[in-house]
Amino acid sequence: MAVSILTITHGNVGKELLATANTMLGKLPLKCETLSVSNTCNPDELLLEAQRICQKIDEGDGVLVLTDIFGSTPSNICNKLRDGTDIDIYVIAGLNLPMLIRAMNYPKLKLNKLVDKALSGAHDGIIDCQMNDHA
Repeated sequence: MAVSILTITHGNVGKELLATANTMLGKLPLKCETLSVSNTCNPDELLLEAQRICQKIDEGDGVLVLTDIFGSTPSNICNKLRDGTDIDIYVIAGLNLPMLIRAMNYPKLKLNKLVDKALSGAHDGIIDCQMNDHA
């Protein structure tokens, strides 16, 4: 068993990041699904769909739910999802490719440890490329 990943993002952000991770890694080592949110979607219907997806992908070790912008509609759906299920769900906002790749590189970790890796990947992946120019 392993943790599964669900991305809930604006448009195709999550879908494209998963596709890019798949290309970079050759295959995704964790079970992944994505839910795309558009401005015409009904958030209540999306919440029900997110619950169905979590039921489908959870293998008993929980679901890491990644969203793009805290406080947005996708983020609000994530938080309602976390509070409305008996599945072990952890939500992280601020999804970026380094976060996703780092999580994929540790497929055997338990949910709480995978969260730590995902967060460190996100933080470590943001670099001021002009920093040396200011020295």
